[in-house]
Amino acid sequence: MPAELSRKSWTERFQALFEVLLISGLVSSFLAALPIFGLRGGRVESLLQDARIVSLYLLLESAITFLLIAVLLRAHRETIGSLGLRWEHWKRNLLLGLSLVPVLFLINAVVAIVFKLYLPEYYIEVNPLTQIIKTPQQLALFIFSALVAGGIKEELQRAFIINRFRVYLGGAWVGLVLWSLIFGAFHYVQKEQGVVIATLMGFLFGLIYLLSGSLIAPIIAHAAYDTLALLAYWFLSSHLK
Repeated sequence: MPAELSRKSWTERFQALFEVLLISGLVSSFLAALPIFGLRGGRVESLLQDARIVSLYLLLESAITFLLIAVLLRAHRETIGSLGLRWEHWKRNLLLGLSLVPVLFLINAVVAIVFKLYLPEYYIEVNPLTQIIKTPQQLALFIFSALVAGGIKEELQRAFIINRFRVYLGGAWVGLVLWSLIFGAFHYVQKEQGVVIATLMGFLFGLIYLLSGSLIAPIIAHAAYDTLALLAYWFLSSHLK
C-alpha cells in the first residue's frame, strides 16, 4: 500500500466510501425517478417506452450528480480542476479523445460478434434504448441528454470515484477496476451485451483519464461516440425504413 494511503485514518476511509456511494448513482437515480414515476403513474415499464421521459430522467439524474459533486468538492476545499477538468494541453487531449472513437466502435463490434457466435441467446442487434427514438426531435433530445449524462456526468463521476480510491481506498487502479464493473452493471437495461460493452468502455475511459491526467480526452471520446452511435442508428435504421 502506498505510504500516503497507509497514513489515512479509518474515519477518513469510511467517509470516502460514503462519498463514493453517494456519487455512484444510487441516490441520484432514486431522487430523479421520483418525479418521473409520478408523471407515469408509477409504471416502470412505461418509462423505457418514451424518449422524452428517458431524456428527462437522464438530465435530472445528471443535475443531481453535478450538485452532489459540487457540494463534496466544496466541503473538501477541492476544485473541479482537481478531477482533471483543466484546459492545459487541450488540443492534444482533444485529438486523443477523437482518436479513441474508432476504438470504441471496434469494442462494440467485437463484443457483438462474440455474443452472436458464442452467446446467441443473449445477442441483441440494436440497443434497446435507441429503439424508442421515433422522431428527429426525439433524436436531438436524446443526443443532448447523452452528451450531458454520458459525456460529462459519467466522466466526472468516474474521476471523482477514482480519485477517492487513489487517496483513501486502496489506489486508483483498484478504483478503476471496481468502478468499471459496477458501471457496466448499471447498464443492465441494455441487456447482457450492453453490460459487457459498458464495462470495457468504462475501463478504457478511466485508463485514458489516469494516463493523461485529464478529463478532456475521455469526455470528448464518450460524447463523440454517443453522438455518432445515435446518428448511425437513426440514418442506417429508423430513417431508412
